[in-house]
Amino acid sequence: MRGRVLGPGCIAEELGDPALIEPPETETERPWDAVAGAVLAAIGTVGPWTRTGAGDRIFGAWVPDVRWSTIAAITTVALIPATWLAATAAIARRLAAALAAVAAVAAALAIVFPPPFQAASWGPWVTAAGGVIATLGVLRAERRERRRTQGV
Repeated sequence: MRGRVLGPGCIAEELGDPALIEPPETETERPWDAVAGAVLAAIGTVGPWTRTGAGDRIFGAWVPDVRWSTIAAITTVALIPATWLAATAAIARRLAAALAAVAAVAAALAIVFPPPFQAASWGPWVTAAGGVIATLGVLRAERRERRRTQGV
């Protein structure tokens, strides 16, 4: 160009085209379906998890014994910030997917294997549904992010 050999970056600078100089702005789209699933899973931990016994009242998943409900409740609390950060970092998306899957599986196991002489209430069903929604939302966000960065 004008008697000089220039690379692509220098040509853009020489021409003064800001679209060629500045990298395009990347929009981070928050996976709202994953965040909604995490919140739904957390709402499920607030409700009763059994029809009788220690888990039959508000915050039924939060019993002093280590049960499937306790595992689901703890992973759900960690799931909410992980899904919120899933828009910005790949490691957060992977962590959120793992936490959502653990919450869904733990809630399903609490339904299938409730404590002795007890039956599951509506709490584990809501948490399991929220965990599945959050898992699918995070996986969809990961697929969207991979598709976006393939051309770069």
